[in-house]
Amino acid sequence: MSVEALPSPRPIVRRRSAVKKKKKQRSLFYRISAWLHLWLGLITGIVVVIVSITGAILVFEQELRVWLQPYQTVEGHGKAYLPPSRLKKVAMQQFKLPTVSAVVYQGKNRSAVVPYYGDPKRYQLIYIDPYTGKVLQSVMLKNDFYRIVLEGHYNLWLPREYGRPIVSYSTLIFIITLITGLVLWWPKKWTKNTRDRSFKIKLSGNTKRINYDSHNVLGFYTLSIALILGLTGMVYGMQWFSDAVYFTASGGTKTKHFAFEKPKVKGKDKSNGNGRKAIKPQDINTTGEEDKLFNDLVSSKTDIYWQVLTFGYPFGKKGPWTVSLAPEIGRRVGEKSTFYEQFTLKKLSKAPENGGDKFMRLNYDLHVGSVGGFFTKILAFLTCIICASLPITGFFIWWVKK
Repeated sequence: MSVEALPSPRPIVRRRSAVKKKKKQRSLFYRISAWLHLWLGLITGIVVVIVSITGAILVFEQELRVWLQPYQTVEGHGKAYLPPSRLKKVAMQQFKLPTVSAVVYQGKNRSAVVPYYGDPKRYQLIYIDPYTGKVLQSVMLKNDFYRIVLEGHYNLWLPREYGRPIVSYSTLIFIITLITGLVLWWPKKWTKNTRDRSFKIKLSGNTKRINYDSHNVLGFYTLSIALILGLTGMVYGMQWFSDAVYFTASGGTKTKHFAFEKPKVKGKDKSNGNGRKAIKPQDINTTGEEDKLFNDLVSSKTDIYWQVLTFGYPFGKKGPWTVSLAPEIGRRVGEKSTFYEQFTLKKLSKAPENGGDKFMRLNYDLHVGSVGGFFTKILAFLTCIICASLPITGFFIWWVKK
């Protein structure tokens, strides 16, 4: 057979799959982060949604109260506050209370609040015009909308011994998912395409893409604020965490609950610390001691009309009188409290404040978003809304891939 008669060989066609490079597997750290992010997020998702939505409502609690509850505001017409004993007397007589827990002057154009916490079944807030003594409203605490929201935020409307740890440890898990989410968000290489995918939501994409971008991009933008809200919230839910924060901020001091120096009394002390037999709270409330403290404050030229002034009544046999001045409702930074012994009204010396004491007040303002005024409240509100959306968008990402 001639060479010309031989069939020409077929060209070798390589399949694309044969030359395609095998996709490089992600690192073990990335895979562990992805696994934790998925399953921890699924486990705590419902709790995070509830806590975030209730938190968003509570951010503007005071603003909403003023707007929706007419009894929150009054007109002063240049008058002076009535003394606390007058407001206490009105509340006790009209609602047949054995005592009151405090008298709170909320500010120049706000009603005063007289809370009663003596009987859990009758916890209530009594709103009184501080200039005329007229009762404006009485709200049972169990029926107060914002109190109900707070119960959901704090313990999911469950008994506190069950709800509190569920919320606290779900918050801890949420913080872990935020950190693992950052690991998943971080691109392998920074290119124009990865930057766009990491920082922008492609609104022109399909529903799946918009959902993914919403989870990925919004989660990144709110990461730092969400961490602050979560960590500061854990201070109120975990005693061991609160003690650790205080210990660190104070430079090695353990948490102090009552740091008053007890008066020195000769002989046995079977009373309230000053040698006199302790009496019942309702008897203490008839002595007019709060008016003496009130008059001393007015005489000192303290501007009590542009601050929140609270007279806390003694609790128990050894509890002191508490007089507090705060810059505004819902803020603890700048709050100053002074304590006085029952009967004698002797000012009790208190151990100097340390970093732990100051940070605990700052912790509250950070958690409720009031630390920087209205602007930081808006940031806290938006962060809460986005945090509520993350478990939902994350669930749909998982469901589509499943």
